[in-house]
Amino acid sequence: MTQATAGSTTAPKMQMSPERAKQVVTMTKSIRAHFPELAEIPNAQLIYSTWRSFKRIDQTNDSDYQTMAGVFFHEFDRHLLNYQLSKSGQEDTFRQRFFAILTEIL
Repeated sequence: MTQATAGSTTAPKMQMSPERAKQVVTMTKSIRAHFPELAEIPNAQLIYSTWRSFKRIDQTNDSDYQTMAGVFFHEFDRHLLNYQLSKSGQEDTFRQRFFAILTEIL
């Protein structure tokens, strides 16, 4: 196995428990179904952003659904959509949609 060198653009390896993997898959499917705005995003990127969101949530002490929805919003807005959602003033709408999905699957 090779190690990533400084300045490498290699994404970290997605490591997670079987339970978390199931949540990532379920969440990704729900996002795909409830966010037509993300239809152009390849599955690999969507899965990776979902995993990164859960990883960030796992690293915080505050895991209420509102906070979690905010983490998902910022991850997707920043890394997948280049701030298109926040620039267009859609933050509240998207947070609410992430919140609804999270309450459904968790």
